[in-house]
Amino acid sequence: MNGSSRIHLERYLEDFGKNSNVYAAIVEAITNSIDSIVRSDNKNSGEIDIFIYRDNVLFDKGNAKINKLIIKDNGIGFDDENRNSFNILYSPQKSAIGGKGLGRMFYIKFFRNVSIESVYKKEDKYRKRKFDFGREYEIIKNEVDEEFNDDTASTGATLTLDGYQGDNNFGEDINRFAHRILEKILNYFVDESQACPKITIHDGDSRIALNNLIGDNDSFAIRESCSGNMEISERIFKYRMFELQNVYGQKSRIMLTAHNKVVTDAKLEDYVLEFETDFVKKDSDDKEHKYIVRFYVYGDFLDMNVNSERTGFRFGDYPDGVSEIGRKTIEEAVAREAKRILSGEVMTRFAEKKERVEKYANENIWYKNYLEYVNLEKIKMNPSDVDIEAELHKVKFEKDSERRRKIADIAHNLQVKDFDLNSEVSRLVADITETDRSNLAEYIARRQSVLMLFEKALEWDLEGKFEREKTLHSIIFPARRDSDDTTYDEHNLWIIDERLNFTTLLSSDKTVFNGSEDRPDIAAFHYPVSYREGEEGHNPVSIFEFKKPGRRDFINPSSNEDPIEQIIRYVNQFKDGKVKQLNGRNISINDTTPFYGYVIASADEDVKKWLKNVKDMKMTPDGEGWIKNVENINLRIEFITWDKLLRDAKTRHRVFFEKLGLA
Repeated sequence: MNGSSRIHLERYLEDFGKNSNVYAAIVEAITNSIDSIVRSDNKNSGEIDIFIYRDNVLFDKGNAKINKLIIKDNGIGFDDENRNSFNILYSPQKSAIGGKGLGRMFYIKFFRNVSIESVYKKEDKYRKRKFDFGREYEIIKNEVDEEFNDDTASTGATLTLDGYQGDNNFGEDINRFAHRILEKILNYFVDESQACPKITIHDGDSRIALNNLIGDNDSFAIRESCSGNMEISERIFKYRMFELQNVYGQKSRIMLTAHNKVVTDAKLEDYVLEFETDFVKKDSDDKEHKYIVRFYVYGDFLDMNVNSERTGFRFGDYPDGVSEIGRKTIEEAVAREAKRILSGEVMTRFAEKKERVEKYANENIWYKNYLEYVNLEKIKMNPSDVDIEAELHKVKFEKDSERRRKIADIAHNLQVKDFDLNSEVSRLVADITETDRSNLAEYIARRQSVLMLFEKALEWDLEGKFEREKTLHSIIFPARRDSDDTTYDEHNLWIIDERLNFTTLLSSDKTVFNGSEDRPDIAAFHYPVSYREGEEGHNPVSIFEFKKPGRRDFINPSSNEDPIEQIIRYVNQFKDGKVKQLNGRNISINDTTPFYGYVIASADEDVKKWLKNVKDMKMTPDGEGWIKNVENINLRIEFITWDKLLRDAKTRHRVFFEKLGLA
């Protein structure tokens, strides 16, 4: 012990490289080998071989967990200079090429057992040095350095990374493995200042030479398609754009590099949504190929500001008091450049997205007037109906809120001396007209859908009897609900009469007729439902009797289900004060209170005769409706068939459907 400070490596690793993964260790090893080859006599014939060893499994061996890697190179070897630098954290030896003296720490972060065996030259003699990586206070352990006499000897190093101990499963097949490595070190392959060594990956009987994946035409998995410069805050950044064919579900990305190594990356779609999906091109044989793009960005500013672990930069996302440039500032500039370079593809995709949104708005016409306010650049590629609905609804809400604010401003400014009422009101009326036209379109389109469903339910045959009955009453009014828990836009009583939108439900599925066990319930069809327009004594009361489609037993003399008599009986109960409001309060009825009774039922020939001869009702001109006035109790009764109910509702709405292009 000489009293100098010491670092316990495993404790140090707890906070080291938190944003990294196992590929940081592999890329570190490869780039160290590249640097070693550049310094050797083999810089023009350098070779790096990466051997993959997996768990022994019976099936799918190509995807079995990787537990060991060996990286061999024919570089300068572990000479004394390298060895002495290697045992010093934050070694300055490679600072000129971006080395931080910490990269080797990734080895022991992700692998339990790490060792190096190397042949190097000293005073024209070959020597062999090997050692293990320590995990406590010493990086180099069990070192052996001896003279090496072999006529076939050549310099180089072999790094063994054994016992993977990362958090995530490390079991990608050789193609994905190669793709990941290549993405991290692409700049080395296109660096015009030096030749990139031949890098080969071995996995059992399979092998891939990374150099063979890169070329200048579409036959290669990766090709550099263009390069250029950008100026940001008076600093020059360079970029290279690559097209990658074997995408493996990956995305187009922006890669910020330092000293040829990728430091951070971001999805291009985060800035331009048209980059969300793969691009497609055809080769000379008219065969389609999917590809994505990678923009590799480099420059002095990035080299000077990379952090010690090479996992980030010493500047924030945006400019601040420390740096005039931020990470997102650079990425935004690259995204603009990418959009310019691929403008043809981007414009085509944008047009397709626009067409998709416009089609949805045309099908949901209440949104048509809001299309001009939609920022299409913020809508994802290939949006679902839910995505489009959410964006259009958001815009509609914002514009409607703005309209309401304008109305409030007009009211507030009416007393201001110079307030131009005519001008403000003219602008407001135009805005209201546009907005309310959209709201009306939505309302009418909803009604059309209701009538279509109603018509379909009436068409169901006897095998669908139960569903027909259930659907019909649910369309008109939700089952087992009343006015306390049903808003006016949750029922469709307008099918019978528009005035019913503004009435108050007096009885539903609750016993409200004093002294009677009747439970008026629209869900049962054969009990009455009553409505009242306001609480004044002279306001009308409407009573309904629904009979199941096809039912006709109510015409029998012995039946207690005569709907005409039922309505008359209920009117008398109202007049006698036997009907209460849902809250138990009395209902105001006087001698002039008008009552309207509606019977909705089917009518075959026997029912029609019964209505005419027994009930003394007059037929309407269309032959499907009958009317009777019971003057002594101010009651008007109308018998309506289900078919007439549907036809009349469609007739009332036809002009609206036609005006909105829904007919």
